Amino acid sequence: MKIISIDKVNLLPIHIKKLKKAGDLFLFDNTPDSKQEAINRVKQADILLVNLYKISKDILVMAKQLKMIAVFGTGFDFIDIKEAKKKNILVCNAPNYCTESAAEHTIGLILNAIRLASRAERDLRKGIWSPHVYKGYELKGKTLGIIGYGNIGKRVGEIASRGLNMKIRHINSSSNRKNLEMLLRKSDVISINTSLNNKTFNMIEEKEFSLMKEGVVIINTGRASVINNKELVKNLKLGKIFAVGLDVFKKEPIKMTDSLLSFTNVVLTPHMAFKTKESEYRISQTITDNVTSFIKGNPQNIVK
Repeated sequence: MKIISIDKVNLLPIHIKKLKKAGDLFLFDNTPDSKQEAINRVKQADILLVNLYKISKDILVMAKQLKMIAVFGTGFDFIDIKEAKKKNILVCNAPNYCTESAAEHTIGLILNAIRLASRAERDLRKGIWSPHVYKGYELKGKTLGIIGYGNIGKRVGEIASRGLNMKIRHINSSSNRKNLEMLLRKSDVISINTSLNNKTFNMIEEKEFSLMKEGVVIINTGRASVINNKELVKNLKLGKIFAVGLDVFKKEPIKMTDSLLSFTNVVLTPHMAFKTKESEYRISQTITDNVTSFIKGNPQNIVK
């Protein structure tokens, strides 16, 4: 089988060697510069390796011999799953590769944001020494509300509860509107760890911000579109939000003109929560196992 990447993927040498034994492997080291170029790459593939490139219906329609898509990540909202199923193309992901990495990064953003550490560090580099200015809060006894209680959300809650003595509230896909509103009202810190779907798109809008406590801290390492960005900026300007920590953005990379960059109480990281030495190995191993298992007729980690 022809195993082809549509964009740049991160496979370790040991796993590249295994995939070359399993099939005819070709790895592109760049993103297609046009839709036609993307189609040309996909048309050749029996198995497609995908990092972040959007696999839309018009691309899949042209994929005459494609049998499987291996997604280098947990999220798959950039792939037209309905069209893939219609064409009997199996989609497999790596559901647990970055649970620890993303959870620890989330906790790091919480600590950074609530203690205004990034603002202090920037000032320090400018020669400003004002330790009394950066008055944050302790986390012990505070309530952490977790939106999205999957593997990552649960691990965030475990670290916060056991390590920081925080109270935990959470909602998941089966929770109702009342559950969400109660979480928003009671939480001192809100962490977004959910995937993006029709239910979670713009989940946090004007009404939801109005329910939050004054001085709330908001962290998002899930998906940017869960929060209405205009309302986030509005509430930052109003001073309702004490601090924000973001690892995901609607447009990536973030533009240097984005208003979020103007706030000193906003901590930003470049969509890196998933990235550690350990997670890099796990995803390379998982994708290799997904591909080889599929070729052997025993597919695993199937997106349903």
